[in-house]
Amino acid sequence: MKNCRICKSKLKKIINLGKIALVGNFSKSKIKHKKYSITLNYCMKCKHVQITEYLDPNLLFKNYLWETGISKSNIFLIKKLLISLKKYGIGKKSKILEIASNDGSFIQILKEKFKCFAIGVDPAQNLAKKARSKKISTINDYFSYELSKKIKRKFDKFEFIFARNVIAHVKSPNGIFRGVKNLLSNDGIFILEVPHLLNIFKENQYDNIFHEHIGFHSLKSIRDLCSLNGLKIFNVELIDSQGGSIRCYIKNKYSAQKISKKIQIIDNLEKKSKLFSNKNLDNFEKTIVQHKQKINKLITGLKKNNFRISVYGASGKGQALMQYAKINNKLIDNVFDKSRLKCGKYTPGTNIKVLEPKYISRKNIDYLVILSWNIKSEIIKQEKKFLKDGGKFIIPFPKPMILN
Repeated sequence: MKNCRICKSKLKKIINLGKIALVGNFSKSKIKHKKYSITLNYCMKCKHVQITEYLDPNLLFKNYLWETGISKSNIFLIKKLLISLKKYGIGKKSKILEIASNDGSFIQILKEKFKCFAIGVDPAQNLAKKARSKKISTINDYFSYELSKKIKRKFDKFEFIFARNVIAHVKSPNGIFRGVKNLLSNDGIFILEVPHLLNIFKENQYDNIFHEHIGFHSLKSIRDLCSLNGLKIFNVELIDSQGGSIRCYIKNKYSAQKISKKIQIIDNLEKKSKLFSNKNLDNFEKTIVQHKQKINKLITGLKKNNFRISVYGASGKGQALMQYAKINNKLIDNVFDKSRLKCGKYTPGTNIKVLEPKYISRKNIDYLVILSWNIKSEIIKQEKKFLKDGGKFIIPFPKPMILN
């Protein structure tokens, strides 16, 4: 991909991160995983940050190993969002669509709360099957403008459309927005959540960069997508999700909905941080290289002193960081994660066995690196016995630190 996915203008390279294995490609045994190059760029015109590479989406999403329902923090955020939506009239008569509905957890909570009609769209065969087992109506496909036409013929339009943590994954974000425009009722609301580029740059969250994540969004990029597709943002929130995300409330372009002052506040925040200055974008390479060296030096030093080190979190971002920073099976003994889809398998690119967290107390671990650092409070609370017994946590971002 040589041109911007939003405005089709030319791209400029920020950093070539080399080759890594696909972060969701866990294997049943130790194997040599195929690796793919990954290069981060920004658009010379609209400043949208994105990777060059685009792989066959079936490699990434047809059998997907991240489940919405396994994180308590995620479920808490869902319930909090649904309470706040009452002011927008969500209720029993609402017709709702979720794009990238995963295992159906969001729709399940939604239907239990409001007794409304709701369907999901998700490309992962394993997750669509799981959602259907919970009686969640799920279309097993990639959402697009073409699919929206089929959905419209069958279900007509929707009062609420949700797209939580999916817009970063798609090759054609304009296609998603065009499809939403096609399905949104005249006074309908499109609610979108995505990791905020401001946090990614400010806190050096380069572990967010892997092949599933194609684009890295800001209020500006979402505004640009709305403008190109007959939509507009009327409210926005910064939320504590995925290391800091932005939630946009969107309506049809000619809606009379009052525009929140929060939009100008966050717009000013992005501008004040000089997020889109060429110098800031170009300097991201330097901060990435420095962090990789620091986290590797810390863990290598501990290993040389015969400390036993393991990892908590088999998330995509964790697998990306391990490969970028060369935190491999010579340094790490085990990876722990709650996902039943990953336990018993080996990590991509590093070949470390994933175990259930119940085994932490049996492994005599000195240091536990929290790679799912965006839910570190949940993990620390869950593993308080590890701390009480003298164990120490390593938090990798924004700067590597030891917590005891």
